[in-house]
Amino acid sequence: MMRSSLIKRRRVAGALLCLLALPGRPQGAARDVYVIDHNFSRPDSRDRYTLLLLNAALEASSARYGAYELRRSPLGMERDRLLSEMKKGELVNLSAQITSQEWERGLIPIRIPVDKGISGYRISLITGSKQAQFSAITTLEQLKRLPLGAGRQWSSTAVFLHAGFDVAQGNSTAGLHSMLAAHRFEHFPRGIEEALFEQAAYAPTFPGLEVERSLAIYFPLPRYFFVTPGQPRLAERLEYGLRQLIADGRFDQIFHDFYDELIDKINLRKRRVFRLDNPLLSPQTPLANKAYWYDPFDHK
Repeated sequence: MMRSSLIKRRRVAGALLCLLALPGRPQGAARDVYVIDHNFSRPDSRDRYTLLLLNAALEASSARYGAYELRRSPLGMERDRLLSEMKKGELVNLSAQITSQEWERGLIPIRIPVDKGISGYRISLITGSKQAQFSAITTLEQLKRLPLGAGRQWSSTAVFLHAGFDVAQGNSTAGLHSMLAAHRFEHFPRGIEEALFEQAAYAPTFPGLEVERSLAIYFPLPRYFFVTPGQPRLAERLEYGLRQLIADGRFDQIFHDFYDELIDKINLRKRRVFRLDNPLLSPQTPLANKAYWYDPFDHK
């Protein structure tokens, strides 16, 4: 059943990728044109999920807003360059990113967490021989004694530093994996889909790489859709579509179809979860709206 469900999701996601250059309505009609961040072409489940949600939201908005078109930006960009180009709105006008106050100030954020905040649950990649060391941890203070790795530009890095972790910083995910293999730090916290995807991707060159099995770190870390400031209609339309999906239950259905299998695979509900504050969130973060956030301990 799980295999057939996974195959079905992959087929759906593959079909959605084919829609990127196609109109949402008959040719000749005026269309809202979204030029999406090149990351949507990555094969991991996070980006396949986000593309599916995006298409569903735009379809849900079509009765009110009319036709639309999705195009993919031709260039892959690091986060700082992407922010700069998003402000211009020429090469790219839409991205889904972990929020930061800089992004919220410079762009139009749609403050509905794309993945119901599951990005805030971090599990670590480790050298497998050190699993017993992690299994023995029972307090946050014990966990803080183990150096971790994180990216220099990542929002999560600032949260770890504020909480008092010893953070070894790198310039790229690949570079951080090399640092982990060289024992420059003890663990590499990742989102659940990133951890599984990267373990499979990097294990051929780092055979000892494993997903840590007993712990998780959580802090509120919403990933929003961001739209270029010069095209507010695109943001208005997308927010309307997302709210339609929430109202009729399709948002939750899309989320659970994609994430439940991953949640079960990494045993998130059975892990010891260490919770951190995120003082870097803007006052507009919708923390009080429980419908926007996934809590694994509210689900059987």
